Amino acid sequence: MDTVPNTPHWFPLDTVATIYPYSSTSSYNSTYRIAFVLKKDVDPVILKRAVHDIAPRFPSFFVQLRNGMFWPYFERAGDMDIVVPETEYPCHMTELFETGKPAVRVIYHKRRLGLEVFHGVADGLASFTVLKTLTARYLTLKGDTIPSGGYLNIMEPPKPSEYANDYLKAFKKHAGKAARDVLSYQHKAKTVPDYFRAIHGLVPVEDIKKLCGEYGVSVTEYAAALIIYSLYRDNPQNKKPILISVPVNLRPIFGYPDSLRNFSYFTTVGFTPAPGRPTDFEDIVEAIRGRIKENSLPENMTVQVSRPVAAAVNPAVRFLPNIIKLPLMKAGYHVIGGKRHSCCMSNLGVINLPPEMADKIDRAEALMRGTKNETLGCVMLSFGGVFGVNFTGKSKNAEVPRLFFTYLAEKGARVRVECSDKEAWC
Repeated sequence: MDTVPNTPHWFPLDTVATIYPYSSTSSYNSTYRIAFVLKKDVDPVILKRAVHDIAPRFPSFFVQLRNGMFWPYFERAGDMDIVVPETEYPCHMTELFETGKPAVRVIYHKRRLGLEVFHGVADGLASFTVLKTLTARYLTLKGDTIPSGGYLNIMEPPKPSEYANDYLKAFKKHAGKAARDVLSYQHKAKTVPDYFRAIHGLVPVEDIKKLCGEYGVSVTEYAAALIIYSLYRDNPQNKKPILISVPVNLRPIFGYPDSLRNFSYFTTVGFTPAPGRPTDFEDIVEAIRGRIKENSLPENMTVQVSRPVAAAVNPAVRFLPNIIKLPLMKAGYHVIGGKRHSCCMSNLGVINLPPEMADKIDRAEALMRGTKNETLGCVMLSFGGVFGVNFTGKSKNAEVPRLFFTYLAEKGARVRVECSDKEAWC
């Protein structure tokens, strides 16, 4: 891979990314997929050229994980033979060590062109910038005229602000004490080895906005409330808190818009069913109304972000040898980390592209691997007037997605559902 002068060869993991290597096992790591479904079949030869052309523009993205004495770190990868046909289930493990390839792969299948990314490299918003740039380059090499805008110019050199650890800038030593973590209700579903189910729900944006308008809430609030309600209806006997983890984009909050690494942090909203009486959807909407916005205020996010940064810069942690740190952090994550929420739900927002480029694309997709047990995860986005809701999991139990989409349809939304498993409900 060609390199741009004066760009780093090694990168410390950003502060939040450090959890992803430590949560990895021999059969699991946090890998997600984003993709565009084009209007014509993908040419893998042209796609490989496009990957080679854009790679120098993203030095912190095409990287491989290495184990250091005190922390894992990223090293620029030299082997860019990462374009592969989609032959395995989505979001299967990326190779993290003992390879010269980046912890990223470019997949294609018929009209689908996508990225599968180890979450330690970047968050979904950063990866969409890479995917947009890759797709623009691919279409240009195919002979299409794609105007600038919505993606990066590969002729411009990378900016240091794109690969900085912005969590350190957001950190305040005396930011305040974060709320105590609460263990949540866990969705019980039998997982299946070497199985991954994806359920895509497609709803016109105007329909989902109409439903949100009836309650005066945002799309993210409405979707979070409906996931909580669907989990409740799946097990109405549960009395534990049903908590949804929602990533918040920190770039506009702290004023560092250039980040092409992880720069988001989770907030949690939820509802605890009341003993002795049934719960309605309206009860849940009122319980979480305004909470995501309130939790996302700069002063509140500063408190949340400062907690992991304080731990990372603490000399007792920072200089603890990695051989000791690894089993301690891994044990902590797998004993407690995955039990802090019932479901992770990410809304990537509206995917904007120049009209000439958008005309070449049928739809955008996003899938998450989820936590180790992987019974339920959800990613949503909007593209071309269509709101896409994508549920994933390692269980064949599709009751929660069924309840989610059935409720939307009963309220008047036009819902189209697709599923990767013909035996599933959809």
